[in-house]
Amino acid sequence: MRSTLLLISNDDTAIRLIELVNQTYDFQFQIQVCEDAFDLEKQVRYYDPIVVCLDFDYIEENERRKILEVSGQRNTILSYIVLKTTYTAQEMRMYFKLGVADCISKPLDKEALYYLLHEAKAQNIKEELKSDESRRIKECTASMKSCLAYDLIFGTIKNSKDIWDRSKWAGLSTVPNTAMIVHIDEFSRLTKNKSKLWEQSIRSEIIEIIQQFRDRDVQEVLAIITAADKIAVLLSVPLRNSKAEYKALALVYAGEMKEYIKERTGYTVTIGIGHYYEDARNLHVSYQEALHAQTHKFFAGTDSLLHIDDAEPFVNETALLPGDEISSLANKLTVGDFAGVKQSIEQLWDILFQKPNADPQVFKMQILDLLTTLARAALNGGAKPKDIFSIHLQYARDLYRIENTIHMKQWFKEAVEHFLECVLTNYNEQMLKSVQKAMQYIHSYYLENITLEQVASHVHLSPNYFSYIFKKTTGSSLVEYITHLRIERAKVMLMDLNYTIYHVAGAVGYNDARYFSRVFKTIVGKTPSQYRNALLVPKTLAKEGTS
Repeated sequence: MRSTLLLISNDDTAIRLIELVNQTYDFQFQIQVCEDAFDLEKQVRYYDPIVVCLDFDYIEENERRKILEVSGQRNTILSYIVLKTTYTAQEMRMYFKLGVADCISKPLDKEALYYLLHEAKAQNIKEELKSDESRRIKECTASMKSCLAYDLIFGTIKNSKDIWDRSKWAGLSTVPNTAMIVHIDEFSRLTKNKSKLWEQSIRSEIIEIIQQFRDRDVQEVLAIITAADKIAVLLSVPLRNSKAEYKALALVYAGEMKEYIKERTGYTVTIGIGHYYEDARNLHVSYQEALHAQTHKFFAGTDSLLHIDDAEPFVNETALLPGDEISSLANKLTVGDFAGVKQSIEQLWDILFQKPNADPQVFKMQILDLLTTLARAALNGGAKPKDIFSIHLQYARDLYRIENTIHMKQWFKEAVEHFLECVLTNYNEQMLKSVQKAMQYIHSYYLENITLEQVASHVHLSPNYFSYIFKKTTGSSLVEYITHLRIERAKVMLMDLNYTIYHVAGAVGYNDARYFSRVFKTIVGKTPSQYRNALLVPKTLAKEGTS
């Protein structure tokens, strides 16, 4: 309850007496004292008093009339009381003419102050009662409008007269004939990590602005919440001659409403528009059309208008995603190929969005399947299961809140990058362990005819992936590495003249001595015989020099 008395005075006696009367008779006014009337309007707005007492003994004469003229312009129930030691008849007439409620002579007495505060208190109570009544009427009307709107969009009213009567009771001059859906753009981002109260405040602010919207022909609208980020709007489009004219006019209204909301709230919205129906019993059809039109926002983007006539039917294909490109992307992710993954993503999106009429829900389900495929690829690449499961869960939750393809591209890019980071975090360690284990195996069996498949199986990796990490770690392919081991072993054996070239070839895994000689020469630059002779020549020369 507004119960402040603002006293403009520096008369301590008057101030104490007013405070005493207020306390003695329990008027419960909050007394606020200001020593001058400088910027009185600002003080009144700040304290919001029910009474302002102006002590004109302490206010300059040239300021008095100015103060009262400004106060007289206020369209308010605020009472101004003048306190002054003496008045002339002319002064009092002027004060009352300027809207002063009373003029009280100083020094003040308790009786005069009692009647003054008593009347102010009564005035305050009367205003509160009037305000409560007005508030209850507004709440009742708002409730009737909401109930009517919900019944219309869900088609629960079957009688035209009921619709007409309820529209009148709700204070509408015309019956709605067109439905729209206002979708708050990027609602998930706006409300992320915010409370439910914050979400409600955004919806309430936009509904209030929609209800304030007025056009040269549209004088009233019904606005109700139908989802966390959606508001249904029902309005009456004036009579036109053709369906095309109704569509054009509805687009104009929706465009003006969209800009009106943006200007006053800073939020952008996308509006889906249904057809005009002369019979309000069909408004539920217009509402469903508006919903369908609005779902095309997924491809159209934010801050746009979507009429049902422009919304082509969705194509519910069961396989929108190309299998070859997905396999290629998964393989590159497994081996941590950043550049290759980026290139594959760009190629994949070019293919995916060649079908702008795909049902967004079906499309999202298949994208979720793609996300799962990539999560498995990251696990195959050595990422920790706990990390991958957490990332998959987070992005799967976010997927169903994505509003358009632009956001989905960003979402997908971030998800893949997170998977790559997990792969590469453990990549070097896991890769080194696998290669070390493989090398131990190779050193034990390199003299036998071991294959890539055997070594890869020993370290529990696919042949392709093992071949990739082995060469990345050692700089050589598996065949090259085994060949070098065999040649180094052959060099040692060639130093022993008890072994023939044929025996050396067989001992290091070559059944064909001629093939062994070709391989040896390719790597060492000499045939086995030339290599052995080069080893023997220095020894012979050394013996001759000592003789």
